[in-house]
Amino acid sequence: MDQYDLLQIIKKAEKEKSTSLDLSSKGITSLPAAIGKLTNLTTLYLSYNQLKNVPAELGKLTNLMTLGLSYNQLTSIPSELGKLKKLTELDLFRNRLISIPNELGKLTNLTTLWLHENQLKSIPAELGNLTNIETLSLHDNQLTSIPVELGNLTKLTTLWLSGNKLTSIPDELGKLTNLTYLFLQDNQLKSIPDELGKLTNLDELRLHGNKDIKSPPPEIAKQGTKAILAYLQAQMKKRKRKWASKLLFVGEGGVGKTSLLRALRDKEFIEGLETTHGIGVEKLQLAHPRENDVTMELNAWDFGGQQIYHATHQFFLTNRSLFVLVWDARHGWEAGKLYNWLDRIQAKAPDSPIMIVASHIDERDADLPLDDLKRKYPQIE
Repeated sequence: MDQYDLLQIIKKAEKEKSTSLDLSSKGITSLPAAIGKLTNLTTLYLSYNQLKNVPAELGKLTNLMTLGLSYNQLTSIPSELGKLKKLTELDLFRNRLISIPNELGKLTNLTTLWLHENQLKSIPAELGNLTNIETLSLHDNQLTSIPVELGNLTKLTTLWLSGNKLTSIPDELGKLTNLTYLFLQDNQLKSIPDELGKLTNLDELRLHGNKDIKSPPPEIAKQGTKAILAYLQAQMKKRKRKWASKLLFVGEGGVGKTSLLRALRDKEFIEGLETTHGIGVEKLQLAHPRENDVTMELNAWDFGGQQIYHATHQFFLTNRSLFVLVWDARHGWEAGKLYNWLDRIQAKAPDSPIMIVASHIDERDADLPLDDLKRKYPQIE
């Protein structure tokens, strides 16, 4: 089709305020800028032509919901396509694309994006913003890695990554719990992350063609998707992180260390509680502030503060601990011997954080030279 005939078709579509235009298989070698006048279009097909580029004016078709550009000779696409905010399907497969613009990440209504059979060496992290996408096809390119941001695409049901040069897969893909199809075959993978064991809705996980893969072992991979998932889940259990640490309560005798620990364990306050002699050890469980369904376990050591026990403290003041230094606001920080305690902690556990807690502040304000203390003891939180 020559340019004159093409312009006549565009003029007619403009006059009729067409919402759909199919220009596939017309032998088109270039697309005139006038295409940008068809602002009523919701569907535009330009596949099976000989286009090497498309005009930026396509970005004016802001009502487009479907754009077909597959089976052409495109080496690039204009960033203006990022303005097509209503687009739900974008077909760019079977071209010669080396890269795609970051602006495609603005197409947040996309549910389908076809990019397979191009020459892409990388894809922009901004594709992680396409949170409504359900199908993403990237197979048969030259990708050596994929961005961790793809882990944000939690509505994905189908992800094609086969036929690339991938040497690793990010753990974050384990967040794509709606995936039913994940194709990773014919890459250069030596292992896949155990986190993929979380993808319990997978009907098919393909790994063949990764000649040097060790995890899962080939004998497991040959058994199919269920066997692979079971293997990955077993591996996750083996290396499940243990959230445990040591919490040391220190300070002079009678300042309220034991009462503070009881409060943290949701136990009632006891007036005149007997002072601790030696060392008391309790378990303290807390919800993790960032990780869902994770409970942290703190082994809380309550040290008797009397002078007779000070000599034994040095054997327990160790690094990789959290220190809680308690003092009585009624008697002042000098009576609490804060500098003495901080010197001991710094000498024995120089890398451990320290929290300073004042008790009995309902009776007297906590007047503390905090700036001076932080300058001398930077471990103070």
